[in-house]
Amino acid sequence: MSKRTGIWLLSLVAVLLLLQQCKPDPHICEVDCDEADSLYTGTPDTITRPFKFPPVVIPPDITLTKEGVQLGRMLFYDPVLSSDSTMSCGTCHIQQFAFADGGKAKSENVFGALTKRNTPPLFNLIWFKDFFWDGRTNSLPLQVQDALIHEQNFNAAQAIPKLAANPEYVRLFKKAFGRPGDITEVKIEKAIAQFMMTMVSAESKFDKVMRGQLSFTPEEERGFYNLFFKDTGEANGFGADCFHCHAASNGASNITLIDNNFHNNGLDFAASFTDFADNGRGDVTGNFLDNGKFRTPHIRNIEVTGPYMRDGRFTTLEQVVNFYNDSLKLSPTNDPQLKFAHQGGIRYLSEQDKADLVAFMKTLTDTTFLNNPKFSNPW
Repeated sequence: MSKRTGIWLLSLVAVLLLLQQCKPDPHICEVDCDEADSLYTGTPDTITRPFKFPPVVIPPDITLTKEGVQLGRMLFYDPVLSSDSTMSCGTCHIQQFAFADGGKAKSENVFGALTKRNTPPLFNLIWFKDFFWDGRTNSLPLQVQDALIHEQNFNAAQAIPKLAANPEYVRLFKKAFGRPGDITEVKIEKAIAQFMMTMVSAESKFDKVMRGQLSFTPEEERGFYNLFFKDTGEANGFGADCFHCHAASNGASNITLIDNNFHNNGLDFAASFTDFADNGRGDVTGNFLDNGKFRTPHIRNIEVTGPYMRDGRFTTLEQVVNFYNDSLKLSPTNDPQLKFAHQGGIRYLSEQDKADLVAFMKTLTDTTFLNNPKFSNPW
């Protein structure tokens, strides 16, 4: 055998030995491969599009499953996600108040400190583009993350081992998110987001009237058609002009009653662009033209979501209507639709006008949603 042949054979043996070492041990399995695939397969879920609502669009990074929704519901109500295991999302977002914080101008975080602004209700969030009064997040998982950190002082290193000790949580995380069946902060946020996506409120008297199933009383009808949905211009019959902010951009063809926009509604006086006590949207965008602007709040279920405005200063709907009639404050970023801000408000609403407007707003209460067991505390 030549020297060259010997070297070649030695090289071949070395390669074969190396390949043998790289061959996976048949007794060593990758993550979770000893468990049946069915343990990691969730049940697809859907959200029904209500009458005259926009299409339902599930974010591409979320797979909606029944197990994911159930998991999110459990996490929403579980105080284990707070740093001292005393506060859940459901502590401040209470179903009977459309998931607002029933009667409180501001809520307390886990340390007992007051939140900066009034706690908003939670429903129809699948049609939102931005979240919180200032719109500082643009997805539901990020909204969940923000609230967990700032209100509950969430600490993943503390909370995840507690969740992993619960067999039902372990099962649902596998079903909702597939392999590997680990529990992570991102999965926690996406699960709670899935639950909140299903919080759809579209069974109020108003919705039933729109579907032709019920009729308004004369007061409710006038409150809607003659006041809420009419401009303040004389040619239009001196309406209350509510719809410019509290309706979708394409009006009666979309009855979500949210415009997904930010406005300065004349709540506080400011002498200049830098004179606002709370810059709101301006602190998010960095644009001084957005100072004093806030996200249009829900008007659906408004009968049960008080107190009202971003700081909860008004306790009744009558006070809110009176504010728009005679107490608007001037500032550089007042919304252009507040045509009469320079004189303090609309001024011409009669007591009957105000009563009819409130009567209409009360038709937006969805008692089916407020009592739906699908959204209740599972614990």
